[in-house]
Amino acid sequence: MTNVVAEDLQDDEVSSLVEYLTALSGGQIIQHKKIVDITGLTNKKIKFLLHKFLYTRHLPGYGVLDTAGKFEIVRLKPEKKRKEQPETLSPTMLPESIGLGGIPRWGKPSDMIEWEGQPPPPPPPPKKERYKKQ
Repeated sequence: MTNVVAEDLQDDEVSSLVEYLTALSGGQIIQHKKIVDITGLTNKKIKFLLHKFLYTRHLPGYGVLDTAGKFEIVRLKPEKKRKEQPETLSPTMLPESIGLGGIPRWGKPSDMIEWEGQPPPPPPPPKKERYKKQ
């Protein structure tokens, strides 16, 4: 006997799971609230049918966990991506060796270019060489 725990599914989805399994398999299926007992099927077949049920019911947010002959249908929660905010450096966070007057300097003053008016135009695209038959 194999147990399928479907606590993350709603009640109507659990009952439709039982109907789906009885329609597609020849095993004996008994429902106890959100736990379904299945006998007469291999674990491989049960796992296949559970995945197929989730696919046909358009439930992409759910997955099947197989733990020692017990299957669980769980809701997959993707980790929320944190928006990394750039840290603003306070004067106490700056090391003393950076620049003069607490202003950080990453390059030499000679490397800095001041733009006067418009920036220079982009370089022309390279010419393509054409090969002629000889």
